[in-house]
Amino acid sequence: MPLHNESFPSVLCVVTFATFNCTPSQMTNVERALLMGAFTIAVATTITGNMLTISSILYFRQLQTRTNVLALSLALADLLVGLLVMPFASTRTAYGCWFYGRTFCKVHTWFDYTLCTSSILNLMCISLERYVAICDPLRYARRVTGATLVAMLVLCWSGVVAYGLAYLLEWNIAGIEDSVQQTTCPDNCPVFMNVQFALTNTLCAYVTPMLLMLAAYANVYAMARAQARKISIAMLQARSADAAVRSRWSAMKREHSATKTLGIIMGAFVVFWVPFFVVAASEPLLGYASDPVVWEVANWFTYINSTMNPILFAAFNRSFRNAFYLIVSGKIMRGSYRGTDLFGFNGSGK
Repeated sequence: MPLHNESFPSVLCVVTFATFNCTPSQMTNVERALLMGAFTIAVATTITGNMLTISSILYFRQLQTRTNVLALSLALADLLVGLLVMPFASTRTAYGCWFYGRTFCKVHTWFDYTLCTSSILNLMCISLERYVAICDPLRYARRVTGATLVAMLVLCWSGVVAYGLAYLLEWNIAGIEDSVQQTTCPDNCPVFMNVQFALTNTLCAYVTPMLLMLAAYANVYAMARAQARKISIAMLQARSADAAVRSRWSAMKREHSATKTLGIIMGAFVVFWVPFFVVAASEPLLGYASDPVVWEVANWFTYINSTMNPILFAAFNRSFRNAFYLIVSGKIMRGSYRGTDLFGFNGSGK
């Protein structure tokens, strides 16, 4: 039964699925089924991939490095996005309706912004750690200690939890409550931001971390290229050198492989997050007139970033690729592989 929002007659709402008051869906049943199928694959891939990343780091000793402590935190954030955010967002997108109640709408929004922002801050921490490892290796052990990593993770997670509370307390819509009521139906569960919140959110949650990452990786890239040339020359000479020399240069090669992989992951972050922050920052300036489809597409770009991270780990890092192979093939159930040299492992046929 079509209804109009009482405060704003141009917004059409319909009572659908028995009791839910939502905007009418523009999709056919076939289109909705195809979309839900794609979302199901994305959710399953996100959960499986990040569980593989977490399991690999926890099981294989070679992956238990300082860098991978931060990668573990990133994978945990991405796993929680797959478990707590994407399944509910998928039905909202496909049906144009929120089926889980207004209280859980707030909780889901808190999960969404807390966990996605945690991914961003974890990537920023990784970029800073890589900067020290590559550009100041002699002081790395003193500057990046266990206590340093714990402090970074505590600040990262406590910061995003506090940031997410702004959505629970509805600070994001302070001063625009009437606009929110007038332009939405009761069971849509949209996210609005006033001008101040949108600009502050864009600056603090995206622009600042991105600039720090780009600055760190610009320096890392320049230094890594110079070191890579030295490694290539040294590896040729090391063929006739003793085992200790070969081992040292092999370790440096693994370090550069990890740096390259994480650089690619950060590049993916920039690509996947640009649409969302452009829409979020411009929406209040345009009078909240953006097409809802634009919002949904931008949102799903950020979710797919959590799907892609473990895929990029496997595609560009031999150690993670071999670790995933050993887990998926079940070989770790038939023998002890905890101390395996994953970088030199050939069991996957690579």
